This record gives sequence, C-alpha cells and structure tokens, in this order.
Amino acid sequence: MGEKIIAVRKDRNGDIAEVMTHTGRVISIEQAMQEARDGNFDSLDAIDREGNWYIKSSTGDGEPEAGGNLDMLPSFEQAMHEDNLEG
Repeated sequence: MGEKIIAVRKDRNGDIAEVMTHTGRVISIEQAMQEARDGNFDSLDAIDREGNWYIKSSTGDGEPEAGGNLDMLPSFEQAMHEDNLEG
C-alpha cells in the first residue's frame, strides 16, 4: 500500500513547495512528482509542478484522468491540528 498525501506547504509565491504524507513524511514537490511516477502513492500516477494529479484511466481508453489539485489539501499546521497522521 502506498502513501497518501494529506497536506501541502506553500512558498512565498503561493506555489506548493512541499507535501506531507499520512505517515508524517515531508518531501519537496519535486520529490513527490518523482515518487508519483514511481508508483509510491495510492492511486496517483503523476503530479505536475502546479499540484495537479493524474491517475491511469479507469475507462480503458488509455487516456489519463486528471484529478483535483493538491491546493485543495490543508496546510501542514491544519493537518497536524486535525490529527490526520497515522500512528
């Protein structure tokens, strides 16, 4: 089972700089992009620099399905306050 991204941290420009997983691991958006390509996250096959995520098509047409944006996730502080971490 892969990890789930539960929170984001933005830089001064409002761009996603880091993500937090449900295990509490914090990684850069660049590392998250690579780990998505490597299949390390549940259901995510790709993440782009803007935080859009993609999964392999479930309709069988060979086209990836675009999902939401990581911007929809809470900040690190909100996630830790809401106790979304495992263990």
